[in-house]
Amino acid sequence: MASNQEQDLSASFERQSTVASASVSSKSERAIESASDEKPPAAAVAPIEMSPFKRIVVFVSLALTMLLASLDLTIVTTAIPKIAHQFEALSDASWIATAYFLTTTALQPLYGRLSDTFGRVPTLIFSIVVFIAGSAVCGWANSIGVLIFGRAFQGVGGAGLVALVFIIISDVTTEEQRPAYLGVLGAVWSLASVIGPVLGGVFSDKASWRWAFLINLPVAGVVLLIVIFLLRLPQPTGSLMSKLRKVDFLGSMVLIGSVVMLMLALTWGGKNFPWNSVRVICLLVFGVVGLAVFMVVEWKTKADPIVPIHLFRHRNISLSVIGQFFMGVAMFSPLFFIPIWYTIVKNSSAISSGLHLLPYLLSLSLMSVVSGFVVTKYGRYRAMVIIGTAIFVLGVGLLILFDEKTSSGKQIGFMFIAGFGLGLNIQILLIVVQAAAPKEYMAATTTLFLFMRVLGSSIGIAILQSVLQNALVPKINDLVTLHPQYASQILASVNDQAIIYHSGLPEDVRTMLVHAYVLALKKVFVATVPFAAASWLLTLPLEHIPLTPDIKVGVAE
Repeated sequence: MASNQEQDLSASFERQSTVASASVSSKSERAIESASDEKPPAAAVAPIEMSPFKRIVVFVSLALTMLLASLDLTIVTTAIPKIAHQFEALSDASWIATAYFLTTTALQPLYGRLSDTFGRVPTLIFSIVVFIAGSAVCGWANSIGVLIFGRAFQGVGGAGLVALVFIIISDVTTEEQRPAYLGVLGAVWSLASVIGPVLGGVFSDKASWRWAFLINLPVAGVVLLIVIFLLRLPQPTGSLMSKLRKVDFLGSMVLIGSVVMLMLALTWGGKNFPWNSVRVICLLVFGVVGLAVFMVVEWKTKADPIVPIHLFRHRNISLSVIGQFFMGVAMFSPLFFIPIWYTIVKNSSAISSGLHLLPYLLSLSLMSVVSGFVVTKYGRYRAMVIIGTAIFVLGVGLLILFDEKTSSGKQIGFMFIAGFGLGLNIQILLIVVQAAAPKEYMAATTTLFLFMRVLGSSIGIAILQSVLQNALVPKINDLVTLHPQYASQILASVNDQAIIYHSGLPEDVRTMLVHAYVLALKKVFVATVPFAAASWLLTLPLEHIPLTPDIKVGVAE
């Protein structure tokens, strides 16, 4: 793949030299204008040249890294019931997933600056080692507390894995080559979303839930060896103390604290504590105030800011980054709520419910790869992003039609349309951001983009869960009033939907309960559409910045 792209690049360089020169000049002017007096970070500013074989090996290792980090978001979902039963800690079980999500979300922006300051390879090695250590703690945990700690520690490494994969791909590819590579990484992420719950269920049922974590050790070990012995990238110069002075410690602490407070409020609100409780309100208020303080810190800091404020002067960067927040809500909504729909309406198992997402994820994977190669070949991306996002809005809107009588063909078709549209834009939007970013700020821009997507997904899922709960509770209460003799089963279904089919409910009561859930889920899909539409509207003002065949200045042998 890399060899063919390099041949295409060589064949088309002369044809595009005039456009490329103008584009490079334009980007340089924008970088000078926006950076003003700020000192750029010490980082590679041009793609690194390496042999085709080494490029393929490095890319495969990066793809495996992405697979590991993505798997750990989903692999525990089907293993949580077994874990909770073994440790007799059902009330704490949700933290097994939440702890990982909290740390990966909060720490992602920091890794861009750490890699600028200390180098890509040392930062990636640190992330892999921490991820391995966290996985080992989880795999051999003897209590729910140790397991939750291990998941949080694992997330510290996982945040770096995701961020560094995209940053290093940007280092070793030209703008023309990059879409194809990012398209394949998008397919890897989709694959992880499919096989994660299945693997977790298989390990739990056939071996032990511990293998959901221990499986990381050999795979991450191989990736670590490849990175150590084969990945060579330029290292920033300077003493350790000078590098430490560049790290924005204050901004990092403020951002991490603010994000954690917001996510805790959204995780606890309406479930562990009422939304109007002092604890939830304080966390929300201090979280929002903390983000405002963070922006001021980033504006005034003398260190290399995690989020350089001047980047928002670029139209494509500001529109795409804000749009990724809304996209994060919309793209994760089907992943979270479609399996719930199949559990309730079709009596599917947890593993089977995840497999029903295949039309969504396979079309997403296919179009992610196709869109990447199309942009690599033709260099045009704006129309694809706008059309793809519009199709995604249509697909998400069609999910509103899901009910008990929706045929299998329509279910597959609606999800296919949503995945098709998402695949056309999900990775190409990163190209939009990177094409506009000054090269010395590539890492910071990339991690900001990824952070906003993850932040949107975490906040969005919490909002949509509240929509589901608010729509469902009145219907559940009405049903309990009508059939008080089945109150315990009806109320228990809120936490475990499988009870609907395994608690001895009469057919007529079960039918009404299923219908109540279907109507509530419709409200969720209705609420998803405005987020998807907002992300589409933000693509309309995007400008096309030509992708350049950057001249490579470094050699990695």
